This record gives sequence, structure tokens and C-alpha cells, in this order.
Amino acid sequence: MMISDQVLRRLRALAGPQDWVVTAAQLREAGVDKNKARRIVRSGQWMRLARGSFWVSPAAGEPSLRARVRAVLLGCGPEVVAAGPTAARLLGIQGLPRDDGTVHLAVPPGHMARPRQGVRVRRVAVLAHARMVMRGIPMTNPARTCADLLLELPRVEAVSTLDSALQLGLLGHAGCDEVAAHLSGRHGAQQARDRLSLADGRAESPLETRVRLVCLDGGLPLPLLQWRIWDPQYGYTFRIDLGWPQQLVGVEADGKSPHALPQAVYKDRFRQNRLAALVPGLALFRFTWADTYSPDAILFPLRQALRR
Repeated sequence: MMISDQVLRRLRALAGPQDWVVTAAQLREAGVDKNKARRIVRSGQWMRLARGSFWVSPAAGEPSLRARVRAVLLGCGPEVVAAGPTAARLLGIQGLPRDDGTVHLAVPPGHMARPRQGVRVRRVAVLAHARMVMRGIPMTNPARTCADLLLELPRVEAVSTLDSALQLGLLGHAGCDEVAAHLSGRHGAQQARDRLSLADGRAESPLETRVRLVCLDGGLPLPLLQWRIWDPQYGYTFRIDLGWPQQLVGVEADGKSPHALPQAVYKDRFRQNRLAALVPGLALFRFTWADTYSPDAILFPLRQALRR
């Protein structure tokens, strides 16, 4: 479907800063009427992402999360912001449930925006101090986002996301205190505060958080996170994900991707041997995602080692 070079230039200038998303009204202003837009969508060159919003990227592939969020927000007005899991993904927070494509919005009471397929609406006023704009997308700020996640997500995922936000430095100096302020007066606030007390920004992955929670729920002593062991021969500090230094027991949380490659296997083997030499008697256990779904697979060997 041919469009004049002049129209293409106008479209690119408009769509580029908007993650290659434009509204139907913007298309008309650029010189593309609704019938031509419909034909271009049918041809596969463009994609309709939301009611009245189109993805017009010249690149192949699928629209990004930012493009999907932008497409929904462009038709909502400035009072509506991305929130909950959507805001968390935009911030780079890890530990969320699998993305099913839903865009989560915070919409003030009385606003015309309605839930629909692929869009979840939460009727709540988000005050100015709880908002931010990131590369043109209005959203809840990190503290408000974390508070929402503590209230909405299951316990393990909620703590994992908070650990991730802390580890990424998203919450600044106020840390958990600012999150707690956003919980005040909300339904489920006490349970969320209990989850907040479990947060630890030293956890470097959601798997580490999950293993730590299994240990705490199983009655094990509070472990030290990022146990540091100096290697004077190589001038290097090894870090064990969590452990109990006095009992010489350590735990490594092995995610599949970082440890599956051949070079990682050799590196892990060297590391294991050096730690055995540096800390005689060290019992070092390695657990995976699958182990967290069968807590006894973690608790039984650790209890035995800690008793020893």
C-alpha cells in the first residue's frame, strides 16, 4: 500500500518518539484516512494495538511492551497511568508472574476508561507524588508500584519483586519506608507490611528470594546473603548466594540460563574447587527453580548440614 514520501516523513517524525504508535486522529492529521489505514493493517504493514491506536514501525517483529502500553494510554488521557505489573515491567523489576500481555492501568474514579480484552483497570486515584513519567509514558513511581505489587501478588512473587526493586536501587534512600507510606489505609495493608519486612535488596535474583523464603518458612536460622570469601591467591572475592558461615553451610541458587552454557559449567567447577580449598569442611548446596516447588528437597539436606 503506497503512501507518499511526504506523508511517510510526517508519520515517522510523529511515531518515532511514541514507540512507533500513532492514534487514528494523528493518522488523519498526517494525511492517512481510516479506509487507507484499514487496508494497510489488512496488508500486514501496520498493526492495530488498541482501540484507535496503530503500530506503524518500519522494523519487522513484534511491538515492544512500551509500544503496547503507549497504544492503550494514548486513548485514555493524562489522568490514566500504567500501574501494577505493567509499571514494574517498564521499570525492569524481576520476579513477576509470566506476562500474559495484559496492560494494567490505574484510572481515577469517574473516568471513561473501561476494562476490555488485554486491559485491566483499577479504579483508584494516584496522587501527583506517586506518579512519574518515563520516556513519555505516565506510570506509578517505584514506591507506589511496589506497594501495589505487595497488595496484589501472591506472597513469594510480591517479596521477589520488592527484593528486585531494592537491588536495582529504584527505591532510593527511603527504601521500604516510602513503600510503607503508600500502604497506609489500604485494604490488606497489614499483610503487605508483613511481606515488606521480608525484603532484602542483597538478593540478586528471584530464585535467591524463593530459596530464602523456603528456608525461613521451614524454620531454619536467618541466612547471610552474599557471603563473601576472599581468595588471596587469585586476589578475588567469591560470593555465595546465602549461607550460615558459622556452620560452614552455603547455598547457591542456580538459574537455568546462566549455568547451562559449557563455559559456565567449567567456571562453576573451578569456583566449587576453590571454595572447598578456601573453606575446609564447607557444605555447599545447589538448588534450582524446581527445588523451590518441593521445599523438602531444600530443607532436608540443609537441616542435616546445619545440625552437623
